[in-house]
Amino acid sequence: MWDCPKRIDDRHMSEPLPVRKARAIALKLSKMPTELWDGQLFAGSMTLEEPRLHAERGFPDYTTEAEREEAARRGVSIRSVFGHIVPDYPTLLAKGLRGIRADAEAQRAHAETADENAFLDSVVIAVDAVMDYAERLAAQCEAEATHVARVARYPCLSAEGRTGWQATRATRPRPDARRAAELRQMAANLRQAPAGPAQSFWQALQSVWLLHMIFHSTMNGNAMGRLDQYVWPYLKADLEAGRLELDRAAELVDCFCLKFNERAKTTDDQRPDAREPEPVDLSRRTRHYTSSQVGRQRDRLDATNHWLQNIVVGGLTPEGADGTNPLTFLLLESYRRNEMTNPLLTVRVHRRSPDELIDYVCDVLKDGGGMPAIFNDEALVPALEGLGIPSADAHDYTNDGCWEVIIPGRTDFRFQRLSVMLCLEWALNRGRSRLDGSRQGPDTGDPRTFTSYRDVWQAFLAQLDAMVVRVVGNVVESINVRSTIAPVPLLSALIDGAIAARRDMTAGGAKFRTFGMLVEGAAHAIDSLTAIKTVIFEQEHATMGELCDALDANFEGCAALRAKLLAAPKYGNDDERADAVGREVIEAFTSTVARHAEAQRAAVKLPCGVATFSWYMGIGEGLGPSSDGRLSGEPVSSNFSPALGRDMDGIPSAILSYSKMHHDRLAVGGPLDLRIARRLVDGDAGTARMAALIRSFADAGGAMMTLTVADAEELRAAQREPEKYKSLRVRMGGWCAYFTMLSREQQEHHIRRQEGRS
Repeated sequence: MWDCPKRIDDRHMSEPLPVRKARAIALKLSKMPTELWDGQLFAGSMTLEEPRLHAERGFPDYTTEAEREEAARRGVSIRSVFGHIVPDYPTLLAKGLRGIRADAEAQRAHAETADENAFLDSVVIAVDAVMDYAERLAAQCEAEATHVARVARYPCLSAEGRTGWQATRATRPRPDARRAAELRQMAANLRQAPAGPAQSFWQALQSVWLLHMIFHSTMNGNAMGRLDQYVWPYLKADLEAGRLELDRAAELVDCFCLKFNERAKTTDDQRPDAREPEPVDLSRRTRHYTSSQVGRQRDRLDATNHWLQNIVVGGLTPEGADGTNPLTFLLLESYRRNEMTNPLLTVRVHRRSPDELIDYVCDVLKDGGGMPAIFNDEALVPALEGLGIPSADAHDYTNDGCWEVIIPGRTDFRFQRLSVMLCLEWALNRGRSRLDGSRQGPDTGDPRTFTSYRDVWQAFLAQLDAMVVRVVGNVVESINVRSTIAPVPLLSALIDGAIAARRDMTAGGAKFRTFGMLVEGAAHAIDSLTAIKTVIFEQEHATMGELCDALDANFEGCAALRAKLLAAPKYGNDDERADAVGREVIEAFTSTVARHAEAQRAAVKLPCGVATFSWYMGIGEGLGPSSDGRLSGEPVSSNFSPALGRDMDGIPSAILSYSKMHHDRLAVGGPLDLRIARRLVDGDAGTARMAALIRSFADAGGAMMTLTVADAEELRAAQREPEKYKSLRVRMGGWCAYFTMLSREQQEHHIRRQEGRS
């Protein structure tokens, strides 16, 4: 049983809070287990196998009661560590922690305040704690090497009770002797890196894994960034020097990737038949009432194995060249071969991406799981440059662990979802929720008196403006609040700008500080506004009063009007009537954000995107009926995908609609999540079709796309016989899950999506 220390020693409680936080990191690492899973090539585990022990859980308290009370008043706590960051792993590999520590010590001569000195102290303590933990791991590897070497020499000492001195005289090395050699090399790796610069591919992977594991064990759910770019030089040097064969490199990649799955949980409480019925509780709204999402135990259990562990491969280098290399393919192949849900995988493509890469991506996608996600450099790099990010940094973008775009090792990033569907619901109900009547937005007038589409649009804009004003105000007011209770000294040590500024990342130390403003419910808002414009004001099939009556009744007794609303043009069909409204919605949102963000430009950038992540069911449960014909409580579409069952003209039309949506203004991104029947991509011809689709997506200017290959019957079969489909994976809006471990509601939703049914 893992027993995390509850609190740092009282003798440290008079020290500055950032120093106390660093001491809490050091205390936990000093007690973290060092045991190894059998046969592993990388040391350091958040979860041990036998006995099952979850050491990632728990963190020592380091605060006073007064600090906790003040933090609670401001809406934060010691757990207000947002994660969603990519550390500066290239610098870790190049300098090692001793080099980073030296940088912090060199800044002491420039420190002007007690706060700056406290920050530098916190960095040194945290970095030293990691090096101490690495040394403990090295000692563990050496101890195990000694043990297995003795077993190899004296087999009668083995746990299995092997006997026979003749075996020790054999000229071939026994498996235990080979394992002893591996363990000794692991110890040597740990003594070189992360304390010093990595000198080999194996050391580079060990160093990155160890820091990643420690971040996750200390409440920082961070991603890996462009692993194939910053680790490839070490593999290339090993291959050229003859120190490593490609087969051994592939084994190291497999072992590295499998580490991300150690804490995977597939227990009985997750199974759909074990779930208890759960009523919708509207009091559990999330995200400060700017999202309609209702928090549910269902969604928490469905997300059990999502930890933001994303790796990005391929794409352009900072200099603008193609970055595809052999490690790109090794990572893709490892994901396919091991049928993992972690690490998540994203591939960056552009017009000059090699055919070999695109074909390989298609082959991996055809095996299911919805990975890798596809990011288009042709759309995202210019969007970042338009945000004011320098070109070299923009070319080096990655994601934050789900899919939101950030600059790795240089960015303090957070985000919030803003529901344009709530804005429209409020515009059509005088600022009130249609579910419980509570006032959540301003009163923009009686919608029954609206005499033109312009009246509806102006009410929608007023609601949107009020929501954006509220969020921007909260962002500015609370921008440094986390630093008062939850600083991140270890992560700050690996964020460009923090040590030079002598400020924690949470206090503005990072080179870039961005806060994503993410549109929620985009497709349904587009379809709803298009339906009002078409059915109510152009075709005059009903009045605004009749529409409001139908919405109040959740369309009961209003089947004819609902049928007309459903038949109106819909986003996702390359229909300019709907797509023009879509561009207006995105233009309105991004312009509103830009207008209110201008005064805050020096403190924080507010890039935009479109998102639901995997919460599309909970988001729908917090919405009343909508004028696109959607019933109250029904799920919304994922991210920037067409509404379920409304994209009737196939995948190419969905891509064309999506590609028109002002992606140059959506620097955070917004995925188009698509489904493909397995029978359509069989064989080499199917691979060629998928490759052409990806090329067309990039050429059309789309930003992000995911492709899940499955058949509805396959999903139904997995429901009937889950034991036969344990490795069946599905895309969950930003990550990947084992289908049989999802709630029955989620399973049915995935089947409807695969069938294209609403």
